[in-house]
Amino acid sequence: MDIPRLDLRDKAEARQFLLSYGYDLAVAQDREEMSSTFRRALAMIREQLMEEGESIPSELTDPTQLEDLADLLMLASQREPGKAHLQRWACAILRVMHVYVHLRNDLFSAFRDEIQQQVLAPIESAVSQDLEGSGVFILREPAAASALERVQLERFDVKPFKTTASAVIKLLARPERVALTLLDKIGVRFVTRGYFDSYRVVRMLIDQNIVSFPHIIPDQSTNTLFPLNVFIEAMDELEHSQAGHGAISDEFVEKWLERHYDQHAGRAEFQARRNDFSGPDHRFIKFIARRLVTVPNARDPDSKPFRFFYPFEVQIMDRGTFERQSQGPTAHEAYKERQKKAARERVFGLHHEVL
Repeated sequence: MDIPRLDLRDKAEARQFLLSYGYDLAVAQDREEMSSTFRRALAMIREQLMEEGESIPSELTDPTQLEDLADLLMLASQREPGKAHLQRWACAILRVMHVYVHLRNDLFSAFRDEIQQQVLAPIESAVSQDLEGSGVFILREPAAASALERVQLERFDVKPFKTTASAVIKLLARPERVALTLLDKIGVRFVTRGYFDSYRVVRMLIDQNIVSFPHIIPDQSTNTLFPLNVFIEAMDELEHSQAGHGAISDEFVEKWLERHYDQHAGRAEFQARRNDFSGPDHRFIKFIARRLVTVPNARDPDSKPFRFFYPFEVQIMDRGTFERQSQGPTAHEAYKERQKKAARERVFGLHHEVL
């Protein structure tokens, strides 16, 4: 993705390069898939990455001048000074095509419906509307009445499926990412009334086996909402100081947590993963879990089904964070613009000339 040029000497070598990549230009289906991917890459560049006044050279868009993908590879290998402009453009197109190829050949592309149903159904079945209309609750079971068995939520959202265009931009913007490690194509978000309820949601998801904790990916967990060490200390002190005082309101617990954090902010231990595109107010608890997905063999229902683990994202944040995220500098559109800028710089080179 990030090398400045290819180094192929002739079209025969270019075709061998493509063969090892996975495509045989002698096969009609492969030629059509490459042509389709080429067209999608051109559309993506025009619609998402080009700035006013830029245009893709006709040598790279005119079928009479570009016979097949081997010609594009040869242009990406050019060292003639007079063709440096075309060489940079050819590399830019190939970078976008490369990402498209990997996205269109992943498990989600092949089994989208099965993944969606089997990943989301257990979580959605645990969330229901309170019969009195006072809010949405995550419940152990629909008939649960005990306050200890439910958490009132401000909102619950199933994350919109990441479009192919959005996934391409994300992978282009982050060099450490490849399609195989794009772990947030599907996910859910819980918005709670406060920090305490956010941790209660985590506990209930695990305790009620809505999410299987052995399938959580350890290095993909983030907590920038409220430091765990301060939370545990505060709750231990609360338990001892309020012993024998009867029921404690959620409002009291929330103020207790905030006060304890103010007093011990210097010792706060957050678990943060770097994301250059998120603003400083984007605070949440997030983890990536996996669900074992089963796909029956449609041709032979009696044969062994195809099974695989598929990742999904769980995001939890309090009401205040959600409101700031929706209105402030971490708004989704601003986040996307920062991603798009990084993708453009990577596709065309960090210090590219005017195109």
